[in-house]
Amino acid sequence: MRLPLFMVLAALTLGGCATPSVEEDVSGTLLNQADAMLAAEDYAGAISSYSEFVTARAEHPQAARARATQAALEKLVAARAAIARAQQTGEAARRELTERQAETDRLKSDVAKLRTDLERLRNIDLQPQRQK
Repeated sequence: MRLPLFMVLAALTLGGCATPSVEEDVSGTLLNQADAMLAAEDYAGAISSYSEFVTARAEHPQAARARATQAALEKLVAARAAIARAQQTGEAARRELTERQAETDRLKSDVAKLRTDLERLRNIDLQPQRQK
């Protein structure tokens, strides 16, 4: 009777060691959520979850990966924002360039008309002198 009781106690003791703690479950869930958000391209949410995971479990074996992924995502988000700003600036510059090109074309047309008028006036002035 003692042998089976000893085995039951040993199994319960060792089984208790094998089950993850509540804290480990929560941190694993945070890491899984962060990975899922990353896969879904929810970068802001992933950054937040990775940060929360690293804060809660800095000694976890996956903490270094979480920190590196968080840093890479922060750089990605910053780069995307810079690209969006550059595109907006480029679009504004293109609009301004188009407006200035239209103004240049209008001024060239005005110059051509003025030259024609000047030539016509010069011919009018020269006509009386030729008749004399």
